[in-house]
Amino acid sequence: LVNQARESLWEEINQVLKQRNLPPLRKFRLKHISTNLNIYVHPKCLMEKYLKLCPLGDEWLGLDYSLREYDKNFELSTSFKSSNRKLIYLSMGSLGSSIVELMSRLVKILSKCKHKVIVSRGTLNNMYELADNMWEQKFLPQLSILPIVDMVITHGCNQTLVESLYFGKPLIVLPFFGDQFDNAQRVVEAKIGVKFNPFTVDEKELLDSIEYMLSDAEIVKRVKCISNEMRKSKSMDYVVQKIEKIAENPKIPTVK
Repeated sequence: LVNQARESLWEEINQVLKQRNLPPLRKFRLKHISTNLNIYVHPKCLMEKYLKLCPLGDEWLGLDYSLREYDKNFELSTSFKSSNRKLIYLSMGSLGSSIVELMSRLVKILSKCKHKVIVSRGTLNNMYELADNMWEQKFLPQLSILPIVDMVITHGCNQTLVESLYFGKPLIVLPFFGDQFDNAQRVVEAKIGVKFNPFTVDEKELLDSIEYMLSDAEIVKRVKCISNEMRKSKSMDYVVQKIEKIAENPKIPTVK
């Protein structure tokens, strides 16, 4: 079924490659694999079981994290802060935030949450109203927001997942596309969060999960441990060394 779904896209990409006199993709593969170096970004502790099942070759290296520059002095408005309420960050990505029906539904449920919610609304921010316990901007400085919140509700894209774990935040993952389903499953297996279908999760499920995630000391402990491992990681050094070694003896890569 996956191959059937991607066949038309695979054919389209191959046509572009052919027009540019580039090697074609292998059947149903959407990108080439280099014989020099391929880099993926994902915490090692969430990859170990999968790498045992499907080992990668020497031409693959993993980065435990990759962060953009961000404002470390960011502060919320004093009127939104509350000493006796937790802070939750809701981000469904550029695609998810453009599904007005979905965002309206999630906002309606979270309006009944006793905690404060920071909402990343995207380009259609004028299509629905937020509740009194919410604060938003069209586009939020995510890396400045994550250090100050207590948990994250997300669609589960790799970037938000990795950044949330780097800052040690428990997760509720609401996947609806691509690698989000894999990321959601890994969060559940690592016991650092829960996952739901964003279009069918009901009010009780979501609100109860928020309270459970915020009050479970073991979940908080596990995700903090992952954060500490990521921060101590030397994976960036290994990748840089590998790139420098390749640069010293350059060769045109073949593709798989």
